[in-house]
This record gives sequence, C-alpha cells and structure tokens, in this order.
Amino acid sequence: MGLADAIEALRNELIDAMNRGADKPMRFTLEPIELTVEVVVTKDAHGKIGWQVLEFGGSVEKERTQTLKVKLTPLWKTADGKLTPDFTIASAGPAGATFGSHD
Repeated sequence: MGLADAIEALRNELIDAMNRGADKPMRFTLEPIELTVEVVVTKDAHGKIGWQVLEFGGSVEKERTQTLKVKLTPLWKTADGKLTPDFTIASAGPAGATFGSHD
C-alpha cells in the first residue's frame, strides 16, 4: 500500500464516521491528525522513489524500514468551494438545539 492509499483510507474512514454520526446527539471536533506508519523506501525501474506502507503483520528487514510521521490538519470543502477547519464528526445535540446568544 502506498502512502497516498493510506491517507485516502483514513479520509474515507473519517467521512464514514461523519455520516454515521449525522443524527447522533454528540459531536466531536477533529484536531490535527498524526499518522505514524512503517514504510519502506522503494525505487522503480525508472528510478522513481516512493514510499510503501507496511500493512499490519507485514515484515521487511528492519534496516530497510523507516518510521514516517505525517501531521495532517483536516479541512472541509464547503458547498461554495471554500476550505474551512470548522467542521465536526457528528451532531452536537438534538436537531434544532442551539448554544449561545439567540439575538
């Protein structure tokens, strides 16, 4: 699995969590994410270097593996195309519930 595939899988899991929590009375904000994976640096026949993520239970000589830590700050693309860090995984309360001033 490549690093892009690992990040795509994480993105899909987070979106699934958001969808599952859409009607729940509790909400979670998403902080920056630290993804730590064991990787092997690869080089293909054309000399292109890449990162291959070791899957669970996979093993390669320890001398060839590297630990790669990637810090991701999630952003949400709104309907008008803007990116915002202000989004949640699930609903904060019952439908129609509001907090703060109602002026």
